[in-house]
Amino acid sequence: MKNRAILVSLAIAGALLAGAALWAARVFPAAPAAVLGAFGLAGGLLLLCALAELLSTRDLDPARRERDREDRDERGTMIRDKARARAGDVLLWLLLFGAGYLYFFDVPKRVNLTLLGLASVKLLLDWVFAAWYRRKF
Repeated sequence: MKNRAILVSLAIAGALLAGAALWAARVFPAAPAAVLGAFGLAGGLLLLCALAELLSTRDLDPARRERDREDRDERGTMIRDKARARAGDVLLWLLLFGAGYLYFFDVPKRVNLTLLGLASVKLLLDWVFAAWYRRKF
């Protein structure tokens, strides 16, 4: 309920800000249009975002709540972490293979050195994170 009250107050503030910008544009025609436009845009965005959040039905869908709960559980987190680690390993092998492959063509050496440098940075980060996680857990 508290979150709903905050969203309602943000919607009211956005409407007031947009209305004040429109009022100021009519009362003070010599004022810079960019300033008034920025205030009007900010108020309109605040109003629309708060209303969209208020009228959202995502909390009402039980299937959506179940998917959110599954996304935050430990098994899902472990699966995502393993997938990221595997993707990093594949990227490392692609960098190394690409550097070796391009060595045999007329490619500037800085390209090969860049690929090998990226692979070295990835290996160094793997080592640093492994040491950090061993100490942390």
